[in-house]
Parts: sequence; structure tokens; C-alpha cells
Amino acid sequence: MQWALEISDKPGVFEPEPAFKYVGNMHGDEPLGRELVLLLADWLCDNYLKDPMASLIVDKIHLHLLPSMNPDGFAAQNGPTRNNAHDVDLNRDFPDQFFPQNNNEEKRQAETRAMMSWIRSTRFTASASFHEGALVANYPWDGNPDISQKYATSPDDSTFKYLAGVYANNHPVMSKSKEFVGGVTNGAAWYPLYGGMQDWNYLHGNCLDLTLEMNDQKWPHPTQIPRIWSEHRKSLLELVAATVKSGVHGRVMSSKKAQPLPASISVSGISHSMNASAEFGDYHRLLAPGQVYEVTASMAGYSSRSTFIFLPNHTAITLDFILDPLPAAAVEEEKKTPHTQAPGEKAETKTPVTKPGKTPPLTTEEMGSEEVIFRKPAKSLRNGLHSVDEEGGLGSSLPLRLIYLLPLVSVAAVLVCLFLASRGSYRYNTARQRLSRV
Repeated sequence: MQWALEISDKPGVFEPEPAFKYVGNMHGDEPLGRELVLLLADWLCDNYLKDPMASLIVDKIHLHLLPSMNPDGFAAQNGPTRNNAHDVDLNRDFPDQFFPQNNNEEKRQAETRAMMSWIRSTRFTASASFHEGALVANYPWDGNPDISQKYATSPDDSTFKYLAGVYANNHPVMSKSKEFVGGVTNGAAWYPLYGGMQDWNYLHGNCLDLTLEMNDQKWPHPTQIPRIWSEHRKSLLELVAATVKSGVHGRVMSSKKAQPLPASISVSGISHSMNASAEFGDYHRLLAPGQVYEVTASMAGYSSRSTFIFLPNHTAITLDFILDPLPAAAVEEEKKTPHTQAPGEKAETKTPVTKPGKTPPLTTEEMGSEEVIFRKPAKSLRNGLHSVDEEGGLGSSLPLRLIYLLPLVSVAAVLVCLFLASRGSYRYNTARQRLSRV
């Protein structure tokens, strides 16, 4: 049986927040992850409301910690083994895009099936698993179609490199690696493998997963664990926090009664989309900073909306979408509404329950009709995320063209009034001069 620990201000409660997971001891003879996961849990609980990083993670993220994915391998009778009780390497047992032999899920190991079910049900934004035998942050793809050892680029390659860099750059030794530039590596460029959990997370769970090699030596002596923990602590925290300190986050709602929509969120130039949740319509799309992105929310029966955003370094963007139902969809929504409004009764808009102090989703009146806009983020902090400028972003109540037209009309009106006033004064003075001559 596998046990996982959830750390949050509301554990077990589904909220419109990103989820992150750390998985330890996937290989039974690599126990360092077990220790680091428990040390991380202790540190977060001890420092909550004392340290800003601990408070940010507990309040804004649902962090899941699995100390041992392979407890049978760890507790094997003749000593810890890499494989599970059935002598299967769990990191070669997942269905794989380049290895169809694994596609029959019923024949996967119990540990593998449990992980797949957990990933599908929890909607993790990002995650990482712990391994030993090297010191590097590894990212997808792990393999190539031709089984060659060469760089394999995933659709989110730049985002994966950014997340791997977040971990490596906060580690005092990893980033200075002589073997791996910057302490990071593409999986297939290092050595190709098939049936790994990393690629499956991304393809089937929309979860950006890293493989973290934590120490050159496997099974380090217990006296070394405090040093290893000290070296990895900041990296562990910063990688989790990256799920709210970077990327694009928001909600997708219907303009008809502000109902949440499980819309598809796509980014131009990235051939991998994700869906907002059905419960809250929330999405959490991690992207490499320093670039301009066109983000689109779309759903069958609704008009799509697209927006250009600039994603700066160390800053997340809040971007909400209001989608208008197409005529047929509007009729269907009306049929699904059981409540009949009584005469004089005020219309009620149902919105998802949010935590105290959190901003509810934008209503139709708060959203403008513009479909493509360009905005840099404001510096105000809301819900732990930097928001798009509310005076000119998606919260604007006028179309974008009117925002520029109204000031021009006002200036023109003032100029006309000044001109007429000057003409009237000139005629008056001329008439007085003529009268004085008479």
C-alpha cells in the first residue's frame, strides 16, 4: 500500500489552486527521497506562518508527498532492490508513446496503476520524482521514436528547461556540474528510456514532471543526510513555489449565469493543451518567462477568446476568460436551469465557493467585448499572483477601440469650443471699433 501526505491550509478540499507532488523511492534501493520528503514536511509544518515561503506553499498550493512509491522493493527480504516485488522496474512500466508494448494498462504493475489513477484524479500542475546515482535535473522527452540517444524536444521544452533550471540554480552544487551544463539535461540526450513515469505525467495528466537525481552516491550514509537536505532545501521549495510564482492562472466562465467551464486552454506555438476544471473553471498553465504568448480559451458550443500576454520573470499572470454561448448552447443552458424566477425576484448568479479573501471570478458586466488585447502585468499582488492591469485588461467595460476614441473626441470638443470662443471675441472687438469710428 502507498501512503501520501497532503500539506495545505485545507487538505482534502478541492480548491481553485495548483497541485504539486513529490514522489520518493520509486526504486527500492534509492531511499534518499524518502528522507527528504519527510524533512520537507517537517520544515513546512514547523515554519508555517513564520517563514514567507512556507506560508505561500501551504496557503496557495496543495502539496502532495509520497515517501515511497516502491515499498516492497525497499523492504525486500534480501535487502532493498531496484525493482518491485514482481521484479519489475516501475520506471519502465508506464504506457509510452514510443513503446506500444506497455499500452495495455491492465497488465501494468499495481504501483503503476495506482500512480496513474492518482495523477488522473488530482490534476497536478507539476511534480518531480527522486532518484540517486547522479546530480542533475532531468526533463522530457525521455525517448525518441528511433531509440537513438539524442535530444528529444517536447511541446513544452522551454517550460521544462525553465523548471529544471529553477531547481538546479537554487542548488549550490548542481548548477556547477561539469557533466551537465547548468545542472540540467534532456532525458533522451542523456540516455533514452521507455515506459517512464515522467513522459506519462505530461502526456496523460497535463503534469509537468521532472526526474531529480539527488546524489552521485546511492544510499548515502545517514550522517550525510543533514548536508544533502541543506543543499536541496531551497531547490525543493522554489520548484513547488514556481507553480504560483510563474505562469498564467485564471478561470473560464460562461457569460450565461457565470457558470464555470472546463474549457481547453491552448497557447499559440505549443502543440499541447490543457483543460480548466469543471468544478471551478480554474486553470494553471506554467510557461517559460520573458516571452509574449497568445492564450486561447475554447469550448464546444462557445465563442473562443484569445489574449496576448507578456510573462515577465518571477511573476505570474492572472487571466480570466468569459465565453459567450453560441445560440444553440444558450438554449441548452436555459433548459438545464431548474429555477423559475418569481415576479420581483432578483436574479441570482451562482459562483464557486472561494476561500476568504480570494477574488471571485469576473462577471459578464466586468468583462469587455474585446477578444485580442496586449497588456503587461500590473504590480499589484492578488491571491499570490500578479494581476493583469485591471483598468485596461480583461476587466475593462468598454471595447478597446473606445478606450482610445473617447479621449480624442474630448480633446477635439475642447479645441472646437476654444476656436468658437476666440471667433466670437474677435467679432465683438471688431464691432466695437467700427462703432467708435462712427
